[in-house]
Order: sequence, then C-alpha cells, then structure tokens
Amino acid sequence: MGWIRSLLSVFEDKRELLDPACFEDELASRIEWTPLVHGGHQFCTHRARLRQGLTGSTLTFEVTPLVLFVAGSMTVLGLMLSIGLLVGSLEAEQAPWGVLGTLAFSGFAGLSLWQMRRRQVCFDQSTQLFVHRGRHLPLREVHALQLLREFVRGNKQSYDSYEINLVCCDGRRLSVTDHGTLHAIREDACMLADFLGVPVWDAIDFRLPEHLQAQNPKLEFLRMNLFG
Repeated sequence: MGWIRSLLSVFEDKRELLDPACFEDELASRIEWTPLVHGGHQFCTHRARLRQGLTGSTLTFEVTPLVLFVAGSMTVLGLMLSIGLLVGSLEAEQAPWGVLGTLAFSGFAGLSLWQMRRRQVCFDQSTQLFVHRGRHLPLREVHALQLLREFVRGNKQSYDSYEINLVCCDGRRLSVTDHGTLHAIREDACMLADFLGVPVWDAIDFRLPEHLQAQNPKLEFLRMNLFG
C-alpha cells in the first residue's frame, strides 16, 4: 500500500501542529479547537466598527456595505420584476405564474440579508455586556479570543473560512463572526482584543493533532481499511 500512502501524502496538511501550551494558559489546553461554526461564507460578511459614546464605547460586528448593497439590490430587483410581470399578466389576461419565481428570488435575498443582520453582535462598555440575538454575556467572563480556520468543501468550489470565537472563563466558546477574508478576521480580532483587554489565541496557521480533532467515523473507517 506504499503507493497509496505516497499519493495521499500530496494532499496532507503540511502546517505545523498546534500545541495549546504555546499560549501559556492552562485554559487553552482544556477548550476545544475544532471549528465552532461549520460552513461559512467565502466573502467578508461582517466587520468590526468602534463607536465612542459619552458613557462608554461600543464595538459592533456589522454587515458589510457590499452585503447590504448586493442583497438589497437583489430584493428590490425581484420586487420590481414581480410587479412588472403581474401588470403584464393582467393586461394579457393570463395567469401570473412567472411572478412566483421572481417573488421567491426576492424573498430569498431578503431572508439572507435578515439572517446576516441577526448575526450582528455588540460589545458595550457602558453596560459591560456582549449582546447576540437577545442573549447577554458579561464582558468580564471573556477570557480570550480564539481564531480558527476551516476548509469548506462545496459542490462547485472549496475555500477556507475563518472564525473569531470568545473563550469564556469556564471554557465555553461563543461565536463572534466567521467568513473567508483572512486579513479582515485578524484585524478585527486585534481590535476586539484591545477593546476587551484579552489575548488572541491564533491557531489559523496551525493544524490540529489527532487528539484535538473531531473524529469523523467515515474517515476513520477508511483509514483503518487502507492502512490497517
């Protein structure tokens, strides 16, 4: 089976193995290092924005202008096409079946934008709270930030997605954002770390050793049958 090993070695991840001890924190060795949010977007969906206030600053991960423009344009375009098809069908005294498709197109774009906005998170110094979808977490419970990479396989293309997670003092992890633009993830993580006064545990350039990986039964079965 040596030729199989040689063939598969071409696709091996050559990055250095992650040793959580490098972060010099006992908690880093107890938390999980697998991606918290599976999947992701190839483009940048959210960016950090700092606002100064009288009683304290806020840092919000907001939907990017590009996402707002594209999703908003698709929604408006779909509505306009629906109206045009409906008027044309009424004038021709025909059933407006084509309207259903354009309404579905518009609805999908609007729903995508709504979901993106729901994923916005806010860190508020005046209330000392992290707010996400109505959930609140005291900022004092944030111990560190975790940066991870996930290789996303799609039907037509594959890409890397990166995520920022909060690591709480009790070992819990909470997602902040995830998308495919590396420089934006690292810039926003540094901004957030300065805002919270916590370290960044950046594992993007490392690969996980086997004992830290989530076991995939199908891959494990294949490995055992190929290499015994």
